[in-house]
Amino acid sequence: MWGPIAVIFTLKAKEIGGLHDTEELPNGSHPLVSVVLAARNEEKALERCVLSLVQQTYRQLEIILINDRSEDATGKIMAKLEAAYPNVSVIEITELPERWMGKSHALYQGTKQAKGEWLLFTDADILFEPSCIAKAVTYSQRNSLDHLTMIPDFKGPNLFAKWYAAFIFMSASSFGRLWKIKDPKSTQSLGVGAFNLVRTAAYDKIGTHAEFAYITTDDAALGKKLKQAGFRQDAIYGTREIAVWEWYENVKQLVGSVEKSVFRIPNAILTTISCLLTMIYPWIGLFAGPASARMLCAVSLVSVFWLYMVYARHSGSGKWYGIAHPIVGLLLIAGAWRGAVNAGRRGGMTWRGTTYDRTELKA
Repeated sequence: MWGPIAVIFTLKAKEIGGLHDTEELPNGSHPLVSVVLAARNEEKALERCVLSLVQQTYRQLEIILINDRSEDATGKIMAKLEAAYPNVSVIEITELPERWMGKSHALYQGTKQAKGEWLLFTDADILFEPSCIAKAVTYSQRNSLDHLTMIPDFKGPNLFAKWYAAFIFMSASSFGRLWKIKDPKSTQSLGVGAFNLVRTAAYDKIGTHAEFAYITTDDAALGKKLKQAGFRQDAIYGTREIAVWEWYENVKQLVGSVEKSVFRIPNAILTTISCLLTMIYPWIGLFAGPASARMLCAVSLVSVFWLYMVYARHSGSGKWYGIAHPIVGLLLIAGAWRGAVNAGRRGGMTWRGTTYDRTELKA
């Protein structure tokens, strides 16, 4: 499995765009961009993110912050930022309607206040370089896009979070054929929570977040809906322009995050089998079994290392992160069973302090 993908990705990776290489058109049009940022209990990260937004070189910018039922100082920080910057406004959410994920509902409320021709959905733990949005608008205009999403850098001291991020987005880039997303004839799509820039008209046309209100992977659902509706889309690397700061603070938090995607026993079983066969067994098979099996395992491991190296060349990730591939597999297995068992015991999937009924919930 890994060998053919490694060959294809090596040949095609150069077709994936990079925002850092984009030169802003000084005389281009500057439509209003509405940044819509929902936060729940984000007192540690929020202010740093918003300050990186108000320092953008792109001046046609409004920043809409939505406090999604926070129980920490998030609301106070938002109020302070609103008072300090005229283009920052705040919406307070106190209740969550049934059959809505908290983030999707908060973002939807934010879009109702937005006045921009473009909407930028982002998260509270994101750091933007000053030129990021200006380059993104230029890239979108130059390529006649309706939706631009980006894979960010991952910063912070937690090495496990960086390994996990490298696996997730290396897989999205290679198995997800990131280079095909710009092709209108392809069904490939992507949406990344760190950066989803979408034309307001396109967002309204697909029915807004209300169309995927009870799906845990709302960012991917947004990208899929836009692609299915025929809108032009691209996914590129945001290396040196946008970064996630400390995606997960510790291993426990990382393992707990898997529950958002795996909250049923059958899914946990599939995750376990997949990780054992493709991420862990090759390391065991390299030293045990017949020579032919060892050779296949060796090819698999070399391919995995090569995939991470090619991904690193374009994304800024660590070239040697392939060594952590089986560790990520173990973390996924642990997270899958923890999520499925906890969801069964609680009667629903719990994410950021809210428990959601699994009956109609989709990942």
